[in-house]
Amino acid sequence: MLKHSRFFIVGLVLTWLLTGTALAQDVTPQHTDPGWQVAYWNNMNLSGPPVLQRTDTNLDFNWGTGAPASGVNADQFSARWTRYIDVPPGNYTITVVADDGVRLWIDEQLLIDQWREQSATTYSAQTYLGSGHHLVRVEYFDRFGDAVIRVSYSQGSQPPPPPPQPIYNWRGEYFNNKSLSGPPVVVRDEPRVDFSWGGGSPAPGVIDADGFSARWSQSLNLPPGNYRFTITVDDGARLFVNGHLLIDAWKDQSPRNYVGDIYLPGGSITVQMEYYENTGGAVARLAWNSGSQPPPPPPPPPTTDAYGFVTAYKLNVRSGPSLYYPVMGWLYRGEQVRLVGRNSAGTWFKVEAAYNFRGWVNAYYVRSNIPPYNLPIAEY
Repeated sequence: MLKHSRFFIVGLVLTWLLTGTALAQDVTPQHTDPGWQVAYWNNMNLSGPPVLQRTDTNLDFNWGTGAPASGVNADQFSARWTRYIDVPPGNYTITVVADDGVRLWIDEQLLIDQWREQSATTYSAQTYLGSGHHLVRVEYFDRFGDAVIRVSYSQGSQPPPPPPQPIYNWRGEYFNNKSLSGPPVVVRDEPRVDFSWGGGSPAPGVIDADGFSARWSQSLNLPPGNYRFTITVDDGARLFVNGHLLIDAWKDQSPRNYVGDIYLPGGSITVQMEYYENTGGAVARLAWNSGSQPPPPPPPPPTTDAYGFVTAYKLNVRSGPSLYYPVMGWLYRGEQVRLVGRNSAGTWFKVEAAYNFRGWVNAYYVRSNIPPYNLPIAEY
């Protein structure tokens, strides 16, 4: 009889040890588990051994002021749910409703962190999930009052692309080819079509300095009348006005002016200029005037005998007379340049170097043969 009692006592001890061990360990979900593996604690910080472990088919509970289960507090309890989900690749929206605090991870990435007391509140997060299994972990606590926790997810389509930046002036589209083919590499708002890039690029590092093309378009609100459009280009260009091809100069050439006359009925008039640059200097300008108004006077001719020498080791050549304009190229110490003009303050020179390369340089680094204020004010 004593021997049988020993076996009975040993059996009770083993049962207690095995049961205690199971309660002290959080359940690890398996890829094939059909539901959520959940553990409950009678505290709000998931500490110590859980008082209950079970499998929940869905994570969708509204306990009100009651307890989740027998042995679990109605207030001041916490829980952790874990499971794997097997989904097709795509963008997903994860939605959580919680009263009080909640945290949610997918593949150890924290997507929702609202660990605080609150009434029932909805939170959502977006994430991309590849194909296959993904580990989801949800932690929750309730302090007092109602207790609510719900988790769901849904697959959505790709998010819509951001809306394009508004264009208020000329819509400039730039292509890294000479045929305006394919998607543009740059689209931007241009206040006017008046460019002289020399041997530089319209957008260094993005648009090639040679072998590029561009398209500028805008709707102009013009009164009815006769109009003259003038373009200056190096290399080729085409000008369309109100749907008509007004100027066709699509060829390699040094800077040259072209003029086209047209009667316009007034109202919204679409103007589109197409342009390409092959090699060397690059110029694109567009202007127009009404036949009832005299054309603007030409700018004063530059002083032809004005020149200077670069004194800096390497001098930036910019598209305009300030440090805010992009760098188009460089000049080096001792290089001679022709002085075309200046800005109103006389602190920047517009210069022309070899191969008709034009741009603006800081006047401090150029030793000129005439006083700066003897130069005409140049456009940019």
